[in-house]
Formats: sequence, C-alpha cells, structure tokens
Amino acid sequence: MRIILNQGSSRSTKTYSICQLFIALQHKESALFTIARKYLPSLRASAYRDYLEILKEVDIYNPDNHNKSELSYRIGDSECEFISVDQHEKIKGRKRKYLFMNEANEFDYNDFVQLSLRTTGKIFMDFNPSHDNYHWIETKIKTRDDVEIIHSTYKDNPFLEKETINEIERLKDNDPNLWKIYGLGIMGLVENLIFTHWQLIDVLPEGDDYYGLDFGYNNATCLSYIVEKDKDIYGKEIIYETRLTNRDLIAKMEQLEISKDKEIIADAEDPGRIKEIQEAGFNCIASDKGKDSVKKSIDELKSRGFYITRDSPNAQKELRGYKWKEKDGRIIDEPVKFNDHFLDSIRGAVYTRSNRTGLSLDFI
Repeated sequence: MRIILNQGSSRSTKTYSICQLFIALQHKESALFTIARKYLPSLRASAYRDYLEILKEVDIYNPDNHNKSELSYRIGDSECEFISVDQHEKIKGRKRKYLFMNEANEFDYNDFVQLSLRTTGKIFMDFNPSHDNYHWIETKIKTRDDVEIIHSTYKDNPFLEKETINEIERLKDNDPNLWKIYGLGIMGLVENLIFTHWQLIDVLPEGDDYYGLDFGYNNATCLSYIVEKDKDIYGKEIIYETRLTNRDLIAKMEQLEISKDKEIIADAEDPGRIKEIQEAGFNCIASDKGKDSVKKSIDELKSRGFYITRDSPNAQKELRGYKWKEKDGRIIDEPVKFNDHFLDSIRGAVYTRSNRTGLSLDFI
C-alpha cells in the first residue's frame, strides 16, 4: 500500500511507533526519510523529540550524526529530516523515499499533494479522528484504493501513566462523543461548543501584552502569549509540551527569551512552581481563583473578540472540542475537563487581568 493511515485515540503511541519504524528502516536502507508537521514549534515538541528520545533510550544516539541546525539525523547512509510546511524551500526540495505526516489533520490537502509528489515510497500519516466528516482525510484519502488504515487506542500503549488513563476514561461518563474521539479513536460529533466566535489570524497586533501559564506534566504544560487591543483578546501558543519539569520549563523560557518584565499569570493551584519561576527572575504571579471563577472566566472570553494565530495548532484543536457538560440530558455551566491546557492558560490570565482593571463582567 502507498499510504499507511494511523487513526487512533489520544496517547495510543501512533507518533512514537512510526518514529521507531523509521529508525529501524534507516538501519536497513540508504534513503531520505522526512517527518513533517504543519508548524515547526509543534514538530520540535512532538515527533522530533520522540525520535531523539528513542535513539537515546536504546543507546544509539551519536551527537556527530545529529545536525541540530538543520533538524536532521544520519544513520549510516540514510538521513531523517524534520520539516514544517512553513519551510517552503524544504517542502519543494529533495525527493524522499519515506514520508511521515505527523498530526496529518493539521495539514490542508495542498500540503499533502506537495509532499506526496516528492515521495517515491510509502507515506505514513497519523491523526486523531475529528468531528468533521468532510475533512480531506475522510473524503480524499480514505476513499483511495492504496490505503491501509491502522486503528489504535490508548489501551495499545502499555507505558501510559495511570493518571492519563483515568483522564481519558472519565470521558465515558462525562461526554460520550469526546469519548468516541479521544478514547475509542473513532469519529464523534461535538455539540454544545463553548467558543464559537473565535477567528484565525496570521500576525498578532500590538497592544497590552502578557503571558498565561497552565502547568502540567503527563498533560501538556502550556505557555500562551496574550495581547489585548480594544478589549479584544489575541492568543498564540508559545510552549505546549508534556513531560516538562519546572527546570525544563524555565530552560525553555530562557531559550525562547521570554521577557522577564512581562507578567506571567500562572495556575494558582501550584504555588511551589510559581515560586521557583519567580526565583529564576520571571515576573510570575498566581491567577485569581474563587467561587464560579471557571464559568466567569469563560464568560469573560465569550464577551470579547477572540483571535488565535494560525501557527497555534493545539489551541485550535482545543477550541474545536471545548464544550459544556451534559447531565441527565441537560447542559450545565461546567466545561468538560479534557484537552483544555491552552484555554486554561488564556482564560485564567484574562480573567485575572480583568479583575484588576475593573473590566471584568463581575464589575459591569
């Protein structure tokens, strides 16, 4: 088969397993391998990191083979390159034998065409099923006669942390449709979306700017950059990554040259992490918490214009699945707690700033 389509639930080892396969094939064949994702920051935090982690775990990593500036790694006469669609010269560059499109539903169909025309061998794709029956993967890929579909779920991952398993399985009772997508890895229908007014933009405007921070470890840690202009909210994901210790997070913030003057409004439930970030010289404070603060912070965002940059794929994925809970057939004023790390970072920071300036709905 020309295309191997890996469809599955959240945390089902799709990306990790394909990276393992590429490393194994690199030992056997002299060829160019390409691992692509829509945006470079997401690529660095996912497949690129997994690939290098596998090399180190099996003790075959050699720094002499690693071109960090070009994001490539050689094994013998084979090379694996890591590219993003915004690197136009690489998308239309060398021919490759093997292609892996990581998080394929982030790409558009033209991206697929450009990449596939320069691939002589197999194309591997992984994705979580969405609620969009008209996505190009559904209409143009699954309908081909040279596609093999591999289905997996989180149960196929023997190394998954218990906390993550519990979070996924809570969806069985909390939301049957999200359970279909993220638990069973099949098409679901997302209703009762909380945010429907958001829009995509290419560039952030100038305005009152600050950061929002939501802590995680097995779940993603998210640092978002927020700009307020004319009461509208503009957001961009800066860090969105799992398995980050506080030391890792601080190192990334230093590497990204996050301003130590700009305010970082962080999840108040982890004061120890906030203190450590403060000690590293960052202007980090706790977000406001209180009775009904989640609902109030959602209302705050819903009352403003809400814009997200196109190069924030995880933010877009969260917005397309962020919905109200249902109980006994009735919608309640509480969001389903799943895939909400960017939105938690944004709403907590905006709500805290609004309370301070008196713009919050509490004061209207």
